[in-house]
Amino acid sequence: MGGSNVLGVDTDALRGAAATLRDCSATLDQQARLVTEHAFGIGNDQAGRNYSKQGAAIHTGFEHIAACLRNWSTAAATTSAVFDSAAKEYDRIDADRAAAVTAVQP
Repeated sequence: MGGSNVLGVDTDALRGAAATLRDCSATLDQQARLVTEHAFGIGNDQAGRNYSKQGAAIHTGFEHIAACLRNWSTAAATTSAVFDSAAKEYDRIDADRAAAVTAVQP
């Protein structure tokens, strides 16, 4: 609020944060897919062909990283949806209260 005389929630900023989180979620999901598609260590590449056990461990690590990215993407998308919902609800409540105050005529 930084010196403002207004007590409230900046719903435009909340929607902006939601949009940023949606973009981040999409990027994280895309990166998870790219990591998942990485074939290292599953026998389809020449790198590490003499070290199959170690290659499989690296592949398992890639799978773990992809899962973490997917979870992070899901969390960002869910938070974005909550922010959008909260902004909508704040706007609705504010409009209802404004209408109620306007309806009271001296």
